Amino acid sequence: MPIKDKILDSNEIAKFFGVSVKTVWEWCKAGKLPAFKIGHEWKVRQSDLQKLINQKIRQDPEKRGLF
Repeated sequence: MPIKDKILDSNEIAKFFGVSVKTVWEWCKAGKLPAFKIGHEWKVRQSDLQKLINQKIRQDPEKRGLF
């Protein structure tokens, strides 16, 4: 049975991180988020976002900032 992976849009990601949509766009364009575009909208798979967060948690506490 395939796993369903939710696709988050820029608004959902901005709300999750407590930042503006413009900030999310900048992170996506800079490659800081594992994102892809559908039309003009940036999208991120929820599983990719979780992997990114898990990697940051496992890092040295001095380097735990998201970016």
